[in-house]
Parts: sequence; C-alpha cells; structure tokens
Amino acid sequence: MSLQLALTGQVGNLAIRAQGRLPERGVTVLFGRSGAGKSTLLRMIAGLHPCEGAMELGGSVWLGEGRSLPPWQRPLGMMFQKPTLFSHLDVAGNLQYVARRRRVSDEHVQRVIAQTDLAPLRQRRVQTLSGGEAQRVALARALLGKPRLLLLDEPLSALDQTGKQMLLELIARCAADIPVLYVTHDLDELLALADQLWLMEQGAVVSQMPLQQALAQLDGPLVQRQDASAVLSATAGRYDPEHHLQALQLAEHGVWLPALKPLTAGDPVRIRIAARDVSLCLSRVTDSSILNILPVEVVAVRELPPGQVMVQLRLADQLLLARISSRSRQQLGLFPGQSLYAQIKAVALA
Repeated sequence: MSLQLALTGQVGNLAIRAQGRLPERGVTVLFGRSGAGKSTLLRMIAGLHPCEGAMELGGSVWLGEGRSLPPWQRPLGMMFQKPTLFSHLDVAGNLQYVARRRRVSDEHVQRVIAQTDLAPLRQRRVQTLSGGEAQRVALARALLGKPRLLLLDEPLSALDQTGKQMLLELIARCAADIPVLYVTHDLDELLALADQLWLMEQGAVVSQMPLQQALAQLDGPLVQRQDASAVLSATAGRYDPEHHLQALQLAEHGVWLPALKPLTAGDPVRIRIAARDVSLCLSRVTDSSILNILPVEVVAVRELPPGQVMVQLRLADQLLLARISSRSRQQLGLFPGQSLYAQIKAVALA
C-alpha cells in the first residue's frame, strides 16, 4: 500500500509544498538542510500540523473529500529525535501500555520484542537505557500498533555509532514490509538506508527519484558537496583471509573491499564510492598500489568551482562519479562517450 499526497501548509514565513507517492515498501529519505521543512512535512502527514490538500494510503482517504482523519485514526507509527517513553515504567511496562491501548495480542507483542531485540531489556528502567536502547523501545512502541506507514524524524541524531548501526538494521528490516519516510540531513544515513530520495529545499519537495540516480545527477545539489558519493549495487563473492579483503561482483567486474570478516557469498550489498577517491587514466595501469581499476565510459562533465570538475561515468549499467581538477580534464581531453579507466582508491559498504 502506497501513500499518495499533495499537501500545502504554512509555518511562519515558510510555505510547505509537497506532492508525491511513496513506494509500497522500502525507505524514502526526506533529505535537506536544517530549516527546509522536513520535520514539519512529517507532522502534517501524521495529522499533527494543519495543512490542506489530499492524502490517502491504500485507497483510504486521510485528507480530502471533506474529511481529515485525526492523528489517532491514522494507521502509522512515528519516532522523533528523542524517544517519548514513560519514565515511571520499565521497558515491558512501556510496551504493555501501548499494547493495551491498541488492543493487540500478547503474541504480537512478543513478535515485536523479538523483531527489535528487546528481550534482554524488558525489566530495565527507562532511566538506565542508553540512547540506542531507548530508541529501540520507541521503535517497538511504534510497531505495536501494526502501522501501515512509519514516519521517522532523525531518530539517530543523538546515538553513538554502535547504536546507529543497530537501529539502521532494524529500520531496514521494517522497510521490507511497509513504507518508511525517514527525515535526515546526514549523508551517511542517507547512503546507508535510502531506496528513494525526496529532496526538500525552502519548504518544497523539489525532486523525487531512486537514490542511485539522485546521487549521480550532475545538475543536482548533492554533487557540489565535498563528500559527494555514488552508491552501487554489487554481490558478495569470496573472502581473502590473508589480506582481509572481500571480493565483490559488480556486473562482470570484480571489486575488492577491506573487511575484517567475510560477507555471505551471493548476498546483495551496497557500496559507497566517494567522488574524491576516484582518479582517471586513459590506459590501464599495471604497476599501481590501487587494487580497483575498472573500465568506464564518460557520460557527462560538470564544472565545479574553484578549478574542479565532476565527471559522471558509466560502470556497466550503473553510474560512478569522479572529482578531478579542471587541468586534469584538459590533459585527458575528456568527452562524452570516451572510454577510460577509473582508479578507485577506497570502497566502503554503504
């Protein structure tokens, strides 16, 4: 079931305008600078902020046709930057409170506890939880209501790296069944989680497209960032324990990824390659320390001040970016359709 919306609203001097459709499952990241209106749009969808327009999920009208469902009648779960838990209850008490209000079975409660790995924490007081543990409880509370949509407002902003990684994995697991709309301005979270990207600027959703396409758009704002990156899909291959390297298959090409432990062979993986970690050469270099040297084709080039260019490259059926100097571009004589080699200095899991 997909969410379709066409909303307008006003917050102070900021006019909110959004029109689009969420996929039936997966993570759509609402990305933009602080103050762009991302959290406000989420609250409009939840019914927590007034707005006008139309909104429906799976044929059920939430807004429009003379009606506006109140927040408690919208089948969604929501998480905020800070978990809103009852401090006088332990973890089990927080979950049971929601379960009673939602009238869900004990079997469903146990499934959610298992899904969010909360069994060891059930008797813990809220005050003793780490930030990551508290957010896992908040996610479990959101899931207890059997939501058909999850709205997540920067849920990782106050967590350490361990807490972030665990919650990212849980959110990705949830997104296999229902649509998730996730607000962030953190590029690492975007690259790790997003299937679709909604870009928001000055209150308006200005673009909507698959993540890999959005990252590689030369006329988009993301390529202007110093940490501009491409995300590519690959498949895990064999592991080299002597050198702690994981082989990945990217179409017909092999790529090496530094790894302390092996991935499961055949599993799909997403890899991140920063544009600044890609250099170009006209012929294949054989006496280099760089392990990943792949044949590519120039698609387009964009000038980036001062004295730099971003090169969009086709690697098999996917897109890669390279940030090089304008002088290097001149020396290489780059043009669309040109075949050359990309030297990739660093590869990481997204």
